[in-house]
Amino acid sequence: MSISLAALELLAGLAKVKAGVESSDKKRAVSSVCSYIVYQCSRPAPQHSRDLHSMIVAAFQCLCVWLTEHPDMLNEKDCLIEVLEIVELGISGSKSKTSEQEVRYKGDKEHNPASMRVKDAAEATLSCIMQLLGAFPSPSGPSSPCSLLNEDTLIKYSRLTSTSRNNFRYFVLDNSVILAMLEQPLGNEQNPCPSVTVLIRGMSGRHAWTMQLYHQPRGARANQKQVFVPESRPTPKNDVGVKFNVKHRPFPEEVDKIPFVKADLSIPDLHEIVNKEDDLIATCATTLKYSDPELEMQHDKLRNVMVKQIEYEATLERQSEERWRHKSFPDPLIDCKPPPPSQEFQTARLFLSHFGFLSLEALKEPGNSRLPPHLIALDSALPGFFDDVGYLDLLPCRPFDTVFIFYMRAGQKSSQEILRNVDSAANVQHHFLEFLLSLGWPVDVGRHPGWTGNTFTSWSINTCNDSEGQNQEETVTLEDTGGGVFNGEKKVLYYADALTEIAFVVPSLMDSSTDSSENSFSAMEIDSHMDLMPGFLKQPNLTLELFPNHSDNLGSSQRSPTVKTKKIPPGRTVPPLGPETKVLVVWVERFDDIENFPLSDLLAETSTGVENTTNSSTSLRPTASEKDIPVIFIHPLKTGLFRIKLNGASGKFSMVIPLVDGMAVSRRALGFLVRQTVINVCRRKRLESDTYNPPHVRRKQKIAEIVNRYRNKQLEPEFYTSLFQEVGQKPLNP
Repeated sequence: MSISLAALELLAGLAKVKAGVESSDKKRAVSSVCSYIVYQCSRPAPQHSRDLHSMIVAAFQCLCVWLTEHPDMLNEKDCLIEVLEIVELGISGSKSKTSEQEVRYKGDKEHNPASMRVKDAAEATLSCIMQLLGAFPSPSGPSSPCSLLNEDTLIKYSRLTSTSRNNFRYFVLDNSVILAMLEQPLGNEQNPCPSVTVLIRGMSGRHAWTMQLYHQPRGARANQKQVFVPESRPTPKNDVGVKFNVKHRPFPEEVDKIPFVKADLSIPDLHEIVNKEDDLIATCATTLKYSDPELEMQHDKLRNVMVKQIEYEATLERQSEERWRHKSFPDPLIDCKPPPPSQEFQTARLFLSHFGFLSLEALKEPGNSRLPPHLIALDSALPGFFDDVGYLDLLPCRPFDTVFIFYMRAGQKSSQEILRNVDSAANVQHHFLEFLLSLGWPVDVGRHPGWTGNTFTSWSINTCNDSEGQNQEETVTLEDTGGGVFNGEKKVLYYADALTEIAFVVPSLMDSSTDSSENSFSAMEIDSHMDLMPGFLKQPNLTLELFPNHSDNLGSSQRSPTVKTKKIPPGRTVPPLGPETKVLVVWVERFDDIENFPLSDLLAETSTGVENTTNSSTSLRPTASEKDIPVIFIHPLKTGLFRIKLNGASGKFSMVIPLVDGMAVSRRALGFLVRQTVINVCRRKRLESDTYNPPHVRRKQKIAEIVNRYRNKQLEPEFYTSLFQEVGQKPLNP
C-alpha cells in the first residue's frame, strides 16, 4: 500500500512541475490513473478492504491534481469521456456504457459504489471538474474559492431602508443547494430592470450571482443607452382616405320595398292630419275632413324647433371641422400612450420559473422516498436560522493543514530559547528567512478569509472595517524579526491551490507590551489581586488532566501567541473539523541537536483549535501523541545543500515523498519539496482517520440538517401565494 501511495504522490508531484509536457504524455498520465481506478474497483469482493479503498481515494486525489494543473486536457473529447466515466464508476459502482451498443441510463442502475469513501472521492472529483477547472483562482483570490459576499454585505449595498436579513427569500433545491434571494436591486445598478441577487450555498461553497431580465440579446443592447425603455408606438397618419357623405338610415332599404297592409294604414301620418287645404281622405268609402286650428299651431311650433335644431347642428359641425382643421395631429390629449414600465416584480418567482424549478411536480413528495421535494421553502423567521447558516459558512471548502516552524540554534535544549530565536534576525541564518518566504506569502490574520492556523480566526468575512484594517498594517519587515512576525497573532505565511490550503506559523515568545490594552489591564488586575492573597492560595492551578499545559508554567510575558488566542470569540461557533493535521518543521544549526529537541514542551505551542472541536474536553493539550506528530528537520550543510531528517509517522502510512530521510536538497527546491511533503503527509493522515469526512460531505450534512429543522411545510396554494407577496408578509386567511 505504501508503494502505491508513494507512486500516486510522485505522479501528482510531476503534474505540478512547471515544464513543457506533450499533450499525449498528459493524456497518458490521466489515462493511467483512470485505468488504475478501474482495476482496483473491479477486484473481487473478498479483496475489498479499507486499504484498497484508501488507494482508490488517493487515485482520485491524484486525478484532481492533474486536472487542476492541466485543465486544457478536458478540451479533448476522449479524455473528458474517460474522466467522467471514472467519476460515474466511483459514484454508482458501474459504467453506463459497457460496450459499443449497450447503454444503461443512471435511472435504471442500482447504486452500488465500492464504499462510501470512494463515492465521496468521486463526488469531490466531479465538483472539482464543474467548479474549479478554469475558475481558480476566483475573483476573491486563492485564499477563498468562494464568494466573500453574504447577506450582511448585500443588504448594505441594496436600496432597502431596512438592513435586516429577513429581506431574503430562502429556498432549497434537491436537498443540497440553499438559495438566498434578494429581490431588491443593488444600489450600484445603473439601469432599472428586473434583477435578483442569489447567494448559492452548496457542497462546493458559497457563490453570489446577480441576474437581470432583458428583452433583447446582448448584441442589440450594445449601442442602447437605456436598458429598460418600452418601444414607442408607430407614428399615426392623418391621411384617412376619401370622405363620403353618407345619409344614414334607421332601417335598411329593403324595408321600403315591403307593401303596406291595412293595419299599416290604420294610423295616419302627421302631415295628413294637419293638412291646411282640407283634403278629403276617403277611407272605406267615407269622406272625412280634418281641420283643427290648435293642432296646426302646435305643428308649426314643432316645425320651427326642428328647423332651428338642424341649423344649430350644422353650425356646430362646421365649427368642429374648422377647429379640427387647425388642430395639431396627433392630439396630445387623446393620443394613445404606452403605460410606464412596471417597477415591482416578483423576481424570485421569475427566476424559479425561468430555470424550470417551479412546477407542480417539483413541490410534490417523491414516491417511496424519505427525501423532501425538489423545491422547498425555508422559514428564516425561526430562531436559530441565521446561526446555522453562519455555521455552514464556517465549514471550509478545501482540506486545510498547518505547519509550525521552529529555529534551533546550536546547543539549545529549552523551549523558551527556541521560541526566542525568531524574535530577531540576528539570531537566525539568512537562508532560514529565504526558506520561509519560499513556503508561502504573508497574509493579515484579521482580514484573511482562509485558514490562519487557528479555527477561531479562520474563514471569517466582514470582520473588520477600514480603520481596523489600516491599524493592522505593519511596518516591521521579515529581516527585523527573524520570522517571529508570522506567529499567528497578526500575520501568517499562507499557501493555497485549488485543492488544499496551508498556514505556516512561526511560534515565538511575545512581550506583554505588545498585548492589547484590555489583556494587559486584566493581567495587571489579576496580579494585583494575587499579591493581596495569602501565601497558601498562591499555588499552581489544579487540573484533572493527566498532562497539564506546559505553557502555564511560563510567565505572562513569555507565552506564545498561539497559546494566548485560544479563547473562542463571543458569538462564534467552531464546527468539528477533525482530524488535526499539523506538521512541525525544525531548522537545526547542528545535526546532533536533533536528539535534544524538546518536542513535548513545544507541542503546547502548536494548538490549532481543531483538537477542541473533536473532543468534549476543553483542555488545550494536544490530542495526538509525540510519536504521531510528523517532524521535518532541516540542517544546512557547508556545501550549500540541506540535509533532511524525518521523524514521526510510521507504519503503512509512512514513506511519504518527495522528501526522504537522509536526503540532501538544494536551496532552490527546498521550499517546494517541504510544502509538497506536508501536503502528502496530511493527506495520508486523513486517509488513515476513521472519522474524517471530506469538506463537501460535511457541508451536505449541514444543509440536510438545516432543511429538516427550518423547512416551511406549506401547501401548494400557500407556496404559490407567498411568491406574489412581499417578504415576511403573512398570507391572508379566508
